[in-house]
Amino acid sequence: MKEKLSPSEAEAVSRISSLVIVNAMIFQEILAYHDDRVSSLENLKDDENILSAFNSQWRLKINYYPIFHLARELLKHLTTHADVVSRIRLLADAAQRIVSLRAALRHDLMGRVYHKLLADKKYLATYYTRVRSAILLLKLALKDDNFPLRWHDFNDLMNFRIADLACGTGTLLMAAADILTDNYVRAAAKAGVKPNFSDIFRVLSEEIIFGYDVLPSAIHLTASTLALRSPAITFEKMNLFNMPMGGKEAYLGSLEFLKGKDIRIRDLFGARVEAKQVGGKKDIELMDVNIPLLDLCVMNPPFTRSVIGNLLFGSFPEKERSKMQSTLKSLVKNLHVQTNITAGLAAVFVALADRYVKSEGRLALVLPKAILSGVAWEPTRELLRKKYVVEYLVASHDPERWNFSESTSLSEILLVARKKKESNENQGTLTCINLWRNPKAAFDALAIFYGLLNNSLPRPFPQGQGALELSLGKERTAEVLTFNWEECKDWSNWLLFCAFAQSDLIRAAYHLLQGSIWLPGFGVQGQFPLAPLKNFGSLGPDGRDIHDGFRLSKAKTAYAAFWGTDNQSIFTLSQEPNTYLSPLHRAKKGRPLRQVVDLWPQSGKILLGARLWLYTRRLWAVRLTEAVLSNVWWPLSLKAPFNQEVYEKALVVWGNSTLNLLILLALRQETRGAWVQFKKPVLGSMPVLDLSKLSENQLRILAAVYDEVADKPLLTFPEMATDPVRARIDAAVSQALGLPDISILRNLLAQEPVVCLKRL
Repeated sequence: MKEKLSPSEAEAVSRISSLVIVNAMIFQEILAYHDDRVSSLENLKDDENILSAFNSQWRLKINYYPIFHLARELLKHLTTHADVVSRIRLLADAAQRIVSLRAALRHDLMGRVYHKLLADKKYLATYYTRVRSAILLLKLALKDDNFPLRWHDFNDLMNFRIADLACGTGTLLMAAADILTDNYVRAAAKAGVKPNFSDIFRVLSEEIIFGYDVLPSAIHLTASTLALRSPAITFEKMNLFNMPMGGKEAYLGSLEFLKGKDIRIRDLFGARVEAKQVGGKKDIELMDVNIPLLDLCVMNPPFTRSVIGNLLFGSFPEKERSKMQSTLKSLVKNLHVQTNITAGLAAVFVALADRYVKSEGRLALVLPKAILSGVAWEPTRELLRKKYVVEYLVASHDPERWNFSESTSLSEILLVARKKKESNENQGTLTCINLWRNPKAAFDALAIFYGLLNNSLPRPFPQGQGALELSLGKERTAEVLTFNWEECKDWSNWLLFCAFAQSDLIRAAYHLLQGSIWLPGFGVQGQFPLAPLKNFGSLGPDGRDIHDGFRLSKAKTAYAAFWGTDNQSIFTLSQEPNTYLSPLHRAKKGRPLRQVVDLWPQSGKILLGARLWLYTRRLWAVRLTEAVLSNVWWPLSLKAPFNQEVYEKALVVWGNSTLNLLILLALRQETRGAWVQFKKPVLGSMPVLDLSKLSENQLRILAAVYDEVADKPLLTFPEMATDPVRARIDAAVSQALGLPDISILRNLLAQEPVVCLKRL
């Protein structure tokens, strides 16, 4: 028995259904200009039986089945009630108005409307790629010289394959089709051949473009946006497939292809039926669906993650969702898929795409920025290290748009990677485009691409100086750096490529991680000892474990705690416990019971920030008067022989210095712009001042400045350039380590967009 929809879900379904119907009407109106068999909307609007009239039109004996079939199925379920008929006429009026405004027929219109209406986007994470982002990504992926083929030769193009395994409304496929057509036209002109637009459209639709999605309405819109490129040309087929998801079989959508390139599913969307299975009550139509070997796989895959309540497949009922989650875990384990489900479905889709990309083929992906530094994303980075040369990374440092998709505030990156021909091949250059202004329009995206194409790239980092600056008019839009892939692919953390908008800060952070100080205009000005934090202490349990073992207490207990990150009250290096905990006597529903004897020994007198909102935060490290546990800080207990006050003070001073903040932000896991976090494995391996190499005099200097400023309030990170306390901390660090004045780095960091949320 099907679950009854809630009022909000029913409303969303109605809106999407109306969109599908009006989209079919728009396509019909355009077809009427080119095909005498098709009636205009004006001729149908006043028909007494308007539903029957549209039903008849959409049963056309021409090859637009993917566009009209779903709309016709929706009409068949409507009654002839006067209110329904009236609203169908209103939809027809709207379709006529849209067609009359030719500019409204841009290929992103219906995608925009669709994603405004889609009810399940939160759980399916069906984020809509902005058109200008799609253009920039596909321009980079389909550069003329990226593939060894003659773009004007149909013999070559007939064997070229592009697929989106989570195509949504087809924005990325449309951009790929447009850019491939552009390549074709320019190559034809260069060869002195007259372009044949009918043939290139037909080859794109029938041979080159493949799209897969779990939502029939999305596939419907993909078909129509591709067909609208040249509505006068009919086609024999479209390689667009509605993949099954959920149900008794616990289908996983396109992830079914983890099992193999050919799968047999129910014919949900009118592709050619190759077999029939006789059922108890009726025949069940079956079809074989496959993924060809791909020259290019382009995707903005679902981002849902398996943590915080496990939202994987979250739009499905709990029982069905659990079965799908179990099926996916089994597939990943049994088929040795190189991914971590904790990172979310996007990581699994990257591993899936890898299985179907040809040698010398490419991935062109829109991914969460966490892929560059997230612990759960490490298997994906390892997959790319082993099998690919990453050619382009595009990151936005525009505080008005950290992302490349609509309907999300998550920080994202664009990535293009070429699959190696030989496993030991590592030659290649990574070009990193750090956007100061995320493109507002297609023109801006093209300006960035041609600015990149028409200028000499800088020497691979860290050689040379400066960066390639791209501008639009008088406004700088990006800084571009290049990296030698063979030298940098093995970095455990890739965020450094695009950690900051200002390339000078990237250089400074790079040298800091090597234990040297680099200053703009002066170069390397000194060195100092670094060692992993885990050499000096152990990080305690995370907040979830604390909640599984304790509850907050209204009375003073044996278990002191430091709760929250109230920036109005937490602004000094020295802190007192602000609450107490009581052990749980039984587990909370759906959670394990953590033993106090396992948790409390991990308490510590030093706390390090686990999650930071950089715009309002003042401190990363604080020192408590006694050992505590915390919900949003990492407790650090120092090992012998460092478990002494002088080392505690020295480490907290270093932790709040500009030099440490630069290292810290170069290793951050960026979730949403200034909202960043630090996982335990990352912090454990993070280089900090090597306490074992400090002399008694150096320790004395650092401990003395702690005593001097411990109770003085620090300003927020965006105000660090004018913060006298932070300036005093930096001066003491420079004095102890024999380094020059580092105020220039503090000033640059204060104006970095991820810190101050202001454009450069």
